[in-house]
Amino acid sequence: MGLILGPLLLFWIMAAGFSIYIGNALLEDGQSFIAYLIAIITTLVYVLLSFLIRFGNKKELWVFEIPFFFMTNKISLFLYGVSIFFYVWGDALKAQEYGNEMIFILNFTLAFSAIIGTFSNDIFIKSLAIKRTH
Repeated sequence: MGLILGPLLLFWIMAAGFSIYIGNALLEDGQSFIAYLIAIITTLVYVLLSFLIRFGNKKELWVFEIPFFFMTNKISLFLYGVSIFFYVWGDALKAQEYGNEMIFILNFTLAFSAIIGTFSNDIFIKSLAIKRTH
């Protein structure tokens, strides 16, 4: 599984680094603290809701089911692509009052939620006493 999850994890780690770069490039000093705060809160809410809604009622899970969900979620990959598209070609959106913040928050939330969801799956499984299958 490391041959599949390893490159995906490297992709999301690079995406997380790029989202921090986007935050530093797009946001001004007054905007950055609030945007980072909102991005961190949305990331944590997204991860918690994904855990509870998707896996909260399960009695047993495959060992790599949660990491695969967070790293290969089609909606997250699509939205991450949309945020990159708007960062590169979205001059009309960047000209809006909160356009830069929206691009950054979407990018940050998706990249860091994949990493946090992958590494925190053990805590979630142990807290709900979910059995792991191989």
